[in-house]
Amino acid sequence: MPFAPSSFLFQMCLLARRPRVSAMKFLALLILHLGVLISASKLRTQSNVGIVVVGDPSFQRRFDAQIRSLRCYANRHGYEMHLLTASEYAECKRFKDFFFRKHCTVSKFLETQAPSFTAAVFDGDVVVAAPMRGLDKWINHGADIQLYNRCLFHEIMAGNYMVRNTPFARDFLMRWAKYYDQRPSGFSSADNGAIQLVVMETIQVEGYNTCYSMYRNLTDKVTNLNSYWDYVHCTKEAIGPARAWTLPKGRLTMWPRLEFYVADGVFLNRWASSEIGPIMHHGVKDPQDVVSFYYKDLDQCEINETSVLRSAKELGETALHLAQSYPEYFPAGRGCKQCAETCMESFSCEPLQDSEEPRPRQVVDFRASSFTIVDSAESRRHSWGWSRWSTV
Repeated sequence: MPFAPSSFLFQMCLLARRPRVSAMKFLALLILHLGVLISASKLRTQSNVGIVVVGDPSFQRRFDAQIRSLRCYANRHGYEMHLLTASEYAECKRFKDFFFRKHCTVSKFLETQAPSFTAAVFDGDVVVAAPMRGLDKWINHGADIQLYNRCLFHEIMAGNYMVRNTPFARDFLMRWAKYYDQRPSGFSSADNGAIQLVVMETIQVEGYNTCYSMYRNLTDKVTNLNSYWDYVHCTKEAIGPARAWTLPKGRLTMWPRLEFYVADGVFLNRWASSEIGPIMHHGVKDPQDVVSFYYKDLDQCEINETSVLRSAKELGETALHLAQSYPEYFPAGRGCKQCAETCMESFSCEPLQDSEEPRPRQVVDFRASSFTIVDSAESRRHSWGWSRWSTV
C-alpha cells in the first residue's frame, strides 16, 4: 500500500497529543516513520527505471547467467526488469537484421511506458560487477539519450545505452533502425557503424555528406577493415570530444571512455569497485565466467568479492595505466578536462558542456555539408576526440 505523507502527518499529530508518549519515544517513532517515508519515496522514483534486454529465446538461453545478474541488480535497486524478444511490434519486423530491429523495438516499447520512464538498455553479454551501486549518477544526468565511446576502439558503442521516454529519444532510436535501409554492400558493422551517422545528424554538425558518402561506399568485406576505420575516423572528426549536447528538441550526451556505467571489463582486469568506475562489464560471452569468477552464488545474487571487487585506489590506478598505455584512445596530460592525468584515476572525466571548446560547427543544411578530413598519421592515431583538440 503506498505511503501517504498526509496520513503520516495526521498520525504524528495524534501521537503527539497522547499524554503517555514521552519526548524520546515520540522522536524515535518520528525517525522510524520518516525512514519509511524516504524509502517509499525512493522506491516510487526507481520504479520509473527499467533494465531492458532485447533478444530472441535462444539468445536469452545463451546469456541466461548474465541476464540473471541483471535481474538481481534490478531487484536490489527497485528497478523494473524487461526482457523483449524483438518480435513484439509489427512495425519492427521489416528490419531483418536483429540489431536494427532491437532499436525499433526499444522505441516502440517506450511508447507503452509512463512519460517519466527511463530505460537502461543492455547487450546480453553484460554482467553486473558492482551490484551495490545504483544508476543514480546517470539517471539524474537527465539527458534523453546517453551513449559512450568504446574502450580501445574508435566507435561509439551501440549495444548499451540509456534513454528517457521522450519523443526525441524515440525518434532517435527509430532513425537508427531505419539505417537498415541504407546499409552499404561491404562491412559496416551493422548498427555500430550506423550509430556514428545517427549522432551526426542528431547534433547536425558539418561534414555529414562527407562521412555518409564514405559509409555508402563501403565495399570491403570483414577481412579488410581499413575503409571502415577510415569512415569511423571521418565521423570522429565531425563529432569531436565526448559532450553533453543541448539541442532544440532534446539532449544527447556522449560519455568519455570508462565513464559510463558499463565498460568492457577485460580492459580493467575484470575488476570493479563499490565506490567508483563502471558498474557492469560488457563482453562476457561465457556463462561460466559469470558463475565461477563474478558470482559466488548467483541464485542468491552474491558477488564474488575476492575475484571482482577492488578498492577505488587500485581500480583507479589500473584505469590510469590503461589510459597512459593507449594515448590513441585517451588524451594525455593535465591540460584538458578529459586528459587522462587530470581525471582518469578518479573516473571523473566528464563530458564537455554544450558550449565548451573545442566545439564542432553545427549547420542548418547538415545533410549537404562537407568538410576536409584532417588526414594525417597523427589525426588518425588520435581519433579519441578530435585532431583539432589542443592539449599541452
